[in-house]
Amino acid sequence: MDGLRAISIVSVLLYHLDRDFVPNGYIGVDVFFVISGFVVSYAIAARKPLGFASFLADFYARRILRIAPALIVCLLLTSLLSFLFIPDAWLSSQQYKTAQMAFWGLSNVQLAQGTDYFSPVTEFNPFTHTWSLGVEEQFYLLFPLLFFPWTRSRSGRRYAVLAVMVGLMLSLSLWLYLQNVAPLKAFYMIYARFWQLAAGVACFQISAMLRDRNLAFPGAAPALAGLALLVVTLWLRLPPEHAWAINVLAVIATVVIIASLQQQGSRGIATALLEARPARFVGKISYSLYLWHWPVFVLARWTVGLVTPVQLAAATLLAFLLAVASYFFVERPVRRSYRLRAMPRYAVVALGLACVGASFGAFDYLRDNRSRLSLSTVMQNRELWLADSPRNSFADLPNCTIQALPAGAIMTYRRSGCPEGPSSSARVYFLGDSHAFSYIHLMKRLTLVTGIETVLVSTAGCPFLSLHWPREGEPDCVAAIRNASAVLLSQARPGDLIFMPSMRMPRLDDQFAQYSDESALKSVFGPAKAAEREKAIERAIDLLRPLAEKGVGLLFEAPKPIFRAPAYRCSDWFNRNNPACKGGLTIERDFVERLRGPILDAFHQISTKVPGVSVWDPLPTLCPGPSCGALLDGKPLFSDGDHISGFANTALTPSFVAAVTTILDRRR
Repeated sequence: MDGLRAISIVSVLLYHLDRDFVPNGYIGVDVFFVISGFVVSYAIAARKPLGFASFLADFYARRILRIAPALIVCLLLTSLLSFLFIPDAWLSSQQYKTAQMAFWGLSNVQLAQGTDYFSPVTEFNPFTHTWSLGVEEQFYLLFPLLFFPWTRSRSGRRYAVLAVMVGLMLSLSLWLYLQNVAPLKAFYMIYARFWQLAAGVACFQISAMLRDRNLAFPGAAPALAGLALLVVTLWLRLPPEHAWAINVLAVIATVVIIASLQQQGSRGIATALLEARPARFVGKISYSLYLWHWPVFVLARWTVGLVTPVQLAAATLLAFLLAVASYFFVERPVRRSYRLRAMPRYAVVALGLACVGASFGAFDYLRDNRSRLSLSTVMQNRELWLADSPRNSFADLPNCTIQALPAGAIMTYRRSGCPEGPSSSARVYFLGDSHAFSYIHLMKRLTLVTGIETVLVSTAGCPFLSLHWPREGEPDCVAAIRNASAVLLSQARPGDLIFMPSMRMPRLDDQFAQYSDESALKSVFGPAKAAEREKAIERAIDLLRPLAEKGVGLLFEAPKPIFRAPAYRCSDWFNRNNPACKGGLTIERDFVERLRGPILDAFHQISTKVPGVSVWDPLPTLCPGPSCGALLDGKPLFSDGDHISGFANTALTPSFVAAVTTILDRRR
């Protein structure tokens, strides 16, 4: 069994290093599930029969001793390292919730709420891999109920086999159904993955029943065929609509291998390969290697990088060293502990749960103090880097406070407690996605300084009138933009102003990937792109005209500079040599002007057809010279490749306040 585990973990590890190494390496987890179902059944069946309460206590004590110690150590050390080296950002937005849930075997439930396993957010989350442990732990809640009858009598065995097979078929049917309807749930949830663990249980049950009746089939040939099939599935290419077959074939291959190797006297090439000493050793450390390889890879991505052959080899070696240390100094000592084996099983369960609770408390303490622990300048100076940092204060406006009034996707800000000062009955709406949200500190300061009520209207991660971005045409974005427009049509009053910041130039960096200058130019220039832009201009006119007819002012944000590297990922000694930073944190202003020229022309065309359209240009403040920099005198103007920082909010406030007050005064 250790040799089969070795194939599973090596395929997963190579896939996580580079998907081109083993294109379907993710099915190693499917193989693990089958092995787990078989092994846990084999271990329980080999023990003497117990009453149900004692059976439960013994089962959970053994599972806790097997899973919890190495997992707790890995979670705590990974948490500490994450807090030291990973700053708060969109790319790290899921890691804290995932870690929290991982302590209780529920990280798969958290990830199923909306994080694709193959998305960048999961690749930069050092706890993503714990989803499979969550599935196993949830399976163990069901397993005793299904398997206990097997330990009692011959008729109980028939019931147990029937229960497992019915569960397997129901789960497999549900998994197939969810592939297109809810792929995240198909990937992460226990009810969709149950069939793979149940396949291992059924494999044990049927093999045992065949042995009881002295029935068997030749072991060597099927084992070799199963091993060959498993290897083929790791590189098999199928159309996306049939990709589910790869998982099914991997499970079938694993069941055939296990069943064949259980036959008495089964020898052959497959056995020789799977029982080779290196394979058995890797199999023995496979649990710890699974735990540690992913955090090592993710932390490498966040720091030195995981791109070059040297980086890939070093990360793999470190993962193996940590796995060996975990196996010999955590896993084995706990499992072989005489004191733990001598303790009553109920006490072991209680002790295990207490350790999980204590480690969760330690994690909470680390998380709450992550800004003080962090080595990242982003976390140490959050008010400069992050527009929404709670540290962003208004010390120069004593006694002034902001009232935040949430209402679904809308957040309204009002001034409160300020001395007598300017006031206005007008409202300024900030409309859009993350680029609108990145002005949150400027919004609040505008309200405090002028008394103008500001309203943030979210378009749910979709750009608003980017004038070139295909994402606006996606069904979810069409609905989000339509809903936001309806809100503005119903709420905005004559004299109000709608500010529309957006990403209106092609990215050169996307926090997790870099794009060439040539690709950016191709996405802006040429007859096809000009035709697309003309259609976008027509759509913008149709969308804005009803608002203008109500007497609402419309303010576009002229395109800001963009950069070839994400500033926050290149800010410290431990990450500035990361390959993600090779593009640098400066860009030529001429190149920026060239890219944004067509957008400025589009604004002009819109303004000739829609009254009340204005343009505010942040470029003179953000890029006063011939070269634009993401940093100014060591302080960040941009948090990543295109979102402005908290420091930039402060720097842009005078220009924006002047522009808004001028427009509102002119429209009175």
